[in-house]
Amino acid sequence: MVGLVSCTTLRDHGQDVHTVKVAEELIKRDILVLSLGCGNAALQVAGLCSPEAVHKAGPGLQEVCKALGTPPVLSFGTCTDTGRLADLICMVSEALGGVPVPDLPMAACAPEYMEQKATIDAIFALAFGLYTYVNPVPPVTGAPNLVKLLTEDIRGITGGLLNVERDAVKAAEGIHQHIEAKRKGLGL
Repeated sequence: MVGLVSCTTLRDHGQDVHTVKVAEELIKRDILVLSLGCGNAALQVAGLCSPEAVHKAGPGLQEVCKALGTPPVLSFGTCTDTGRLADLICMVSEALGGVPVPDLPMAACAPEYMEQKATIDAIFALAFGLYTYVNPVPPVTGAPNLVKLLTEDIRGITGGLLNVERDAVKAAEGIHQHIEAKRKGLGL
C-alpha cells in the first residue's frame, strides 16, 4: 500500500502527468494506492479511482479489487487527511501483531508536491519511519548535510528514507523494491 499525496504542478512535467504515471506504475506492480491531495482529482479524471480501472492493475491487485468491488486507487481525502492515513498504518501494524512502522510493506509518495502541506506530509512520513518518494527535487541540494540526513542517515534515526526521482517508472520500481523487501521480511 502507498499513500500518494499529490499537488498539481507544471514544474517538471505537464499538470498531473507524473502523478497519473506513478499511480499507474504502482498499481501495475500490485500496489494499492490511497490517494490524497489535489492530485487526487487527476487520478479520478484518469479513471483510476473507478472499478473499471482494475484491468490496469497487476494480477494480485486485480484479484483483491474484484473480490471487494473496489478500484485499484482509493480516494482517501485531502492532503490534510494524512492523520487518517497514519491511523490506518497503525491499524495495519496492530493487525500484523504490532509490526513497527518501518518494517511494514508501505510507502509514502508525493510525485508532484508543490504546497507546503505536501512538504510537511513528506517530513511526517519520514519521521513516522516510511520510505518516502518525492518529486520534484526539493530545494535543499545546497545543504549537503541535510541531503545526507534525509537520504541516508534518517534510516538509522526513524527507519524512514527519502527517495527523489524524476522518472516515474524508476520511482515506482524503487517503491516496489522497498515493499517487496518488507513483505519478504514479514513472510507475506
